[in-house]
Amino acid sequence: MDLSFLSGLELVVPVLVFVFAALQKFKRGITDTWREEAEAQKVRADRLAEQVAELTAEVKALRRENAELRGMLEVAQTDTTRDVMGGEGA
Repeated sequence: MDLSFLSGLELVVPVLVFVFAALQKFKRGITDTWREEAEAQKVRADRLAEQVAELTAEVKALRRENAELRGMLEVAQTDTTRDVMGGEGA
């Protein structure tokens, strides 16, 4: 057997094994990174959905309060108008 062929093969095989292992590790790292990013985005989306629900409830409560205050204002304006009109006629 030719020793130059054997020494060349001894160099090529470990390099190929190293390259293959490095590519697999890189691929696994990229996959893990994207999985972690997807999980983080899901947590963020869930938190934002919860905040939207809270804000929606708060807006509804403020609208109810606003309607009540407008009703009270209308009653007060009606009473004031009646007092002014009744006071002038008396």
